[in-house]
Amino acid sequence: MSSSIVSGIDWKKYMQLELVDDRRLADRYSNEWVIHKCRVAANMALACSPNVEPRLNNGYLDEETFAYVVCQMVIRVMRWTDLKSETNGSYAYENRSPQDNPPSYDASPNLYVSKREKQLLLGYEEGNGPIGTVFVGVNRIWGL
Repeated sequence: MSSSIVSGIDWKKYMQLELVDDRRLADRYSNEWVIHKCRVAANMALACSPNVEPRLNNGYLDEETFAYVVCQMVIRVMRWTDLKSETNGSYAYENRSPQDNPPSYDASPNLYVSKREKQLLLGYEEGNGPIGTVFVGVNRIWGL
């Protein structure tokens, strides 16, 4: 994986754009933490398929879409750390909403590439490749 691709992206700029509607999250974390998590998430996004890095290099995957996926991975972790609970025996507090979150507002303690994000990175839906692609069904053989 090429670290020059990851280090050449202005993560701070993209995170500011993604967190425009949620300033309290943006204010809770240092720039160093955000940039570190974005670099780790970018490497994870590049590793999710061998086709992501070539698509990013040749322009089939634009930097803005790649940065969107990376930022969403980091924002899920930021939201998870916001969900805290505390108790001292007689007092209990849990900062969780009883309502389900919209899909993009899911929280997770771990960075991961969601199925929808992987489709954005690869440029097609699961099981459907670009026009002219023939799938031969070897996924079962190789355990993919």
